Amino acid sequence: MEIIYLAILLCAIGFAIAAIYISFVLKRVADVTKTLGTTLKEVEQQLQTITPQLSISIKETAKLVDDTGEKMKATDSIFDSIDNVGKSIYTLTEAYKTSTAKLNDEQFQQSLKPIVEMLKWSEVVSQVFSKWKKQPSNKNEVMIRKKADIVPVNTGNEGY
Repeated sequence: MEIIYLAILLCAIGFAIAAIYISFVLKRVADVTKTLGTTLKEVEQQLQTITPQLSISIKETAKLVDDTGEKMKATDSIFDSIDNVGKSIYTLTEAYKTSTAKLNDEQFQQSLKPIVEMLKWSEVVSQVFSKWKKQPSNKNEVMIRKKADIVPVNTGNEGY
């Protein structure tokens, strides 16, 4: 019988150790829960402060997105115009290619002849203008040489 009493005593001691261990665990869980409650209370207070500001920011962002969308729609016509210009240039280029393909070399040279003449005459005009621009003064001076001295003679037409 003593063995039974000893076994019961060991079970009681084991149960007491388990109960003490469980009580420590429960104490820690209670402390963590208390800390968590305090933290959540602070978070709730901060959220009450942040929520109105966040709502205002979201409304302003929605307005900004709508405004941006309207402005993007306004630029659609510009891009359509650019597209039309590109198509026109492409069509013009294709028409030029087909018209030049139909011309033989002699006809092509004949069609370019007025342009070449115009370029030649424009070059002549440009050179005459640049020479006229670079002319020094309009002084008509004659130099008379006396022994070692050079004396300019005025004709009376200076500055004309």
